[in-house]
Amino acid sequence: MTLFLEQFRTAAADGAVVELKLRLLAGKVPSLQKYAHEAKLENIEDDVAAHFSLSAKDQETLRLCRQLRNKILHSDFRAARGKLNALALKTTSGGVKRIQIPSVSVAAVTEKIRSLKEGIEGVSVADASSADGGVLGWFMEVGSAGDFEKASAAFKMAAVIIEQLSATENT
Repeated sequence: MTLFLEQFRTAAADGAVVELKLRLLAGKVPSLQKYAHEAKLENIEDDVAAHFSLSAKDQETLRLCRQLRNKILHSDFRAARGKLNALALKTTSGGVKRIQIPSVSVAAVTEKIRSLKEGIEGVSVADASSADGGVLGWFMEVGSAGDFEKASAAFKMAAVIIEQLSATENT
């Protein structure tokens, strides 16, 4: 798990920065101030787009990044992958397989690993539901596939959009 924890931390932090920048922008614009302290930011993109004449693409990027941030923070990694794909940040399988080990013994684990290597055992997490893949399985899957780095890149794109809007509001 520690293998991908720093990547997760970076993605979560980058997502939090986007939310902060969006709330700071909302606080500067009278028609958006209601969002500065709102518990949920749903629909903020519509109002930001209306105020700044934001392109549909940039509006969609902000919306999907808000949703992506939520999926990452709530450890819904399968859904986060869907948001990355919607952002045109193509995801691929990380190759993680989940196996059940009903009894923990050297012999049982050795047999499961042999069966996994032979392709007899194991469910591809990339093809599994969130529940079937498990939080750990999905954490390892998206970490192995580089999805946390892709999320960070998406959040940085959203931050640039917000910074540009904020700069126009200052002029």
